Amino acid sequence: MPKLGLFGSALLLSLTATFLAAPAQSHTGDEKSQGCHTDQTTGEYHCHTPKTPPPPEVTLTFCHVVRGQSRCGIPRDGCYQLVLQYGGTCQPQLGFSVR
Repeated sequence: MPKLGLFGSALLLSLTATFLAAPAQSHTGDEKSQGCHTDQTTGEYHCHTPKTPPPPEVTLTFCHVVRGQSRCGIPRDGCYQLVLQYGGTCQPQLGFSVR
């Protein structure tokens, strides 16, 4: 066997390790929306990404105004029901409400 020296031995060792390494397995793409799935080989349910809550839903609310007095934070349909029942108007509330 020819004399390889230190560089040759290191190169041979790294090439051998590269070819003998187990290839990485990717997922089949059946992850749920939060990055969780059941491993087909072990049957274990696990997650790859931390679970984060969905972003808050922003809704437009209205003020029911009767004779100069306002009652705000009412959904649109509820405000129009109050107008039918008590009169007055519905005005979009300034800003926004997070639910």
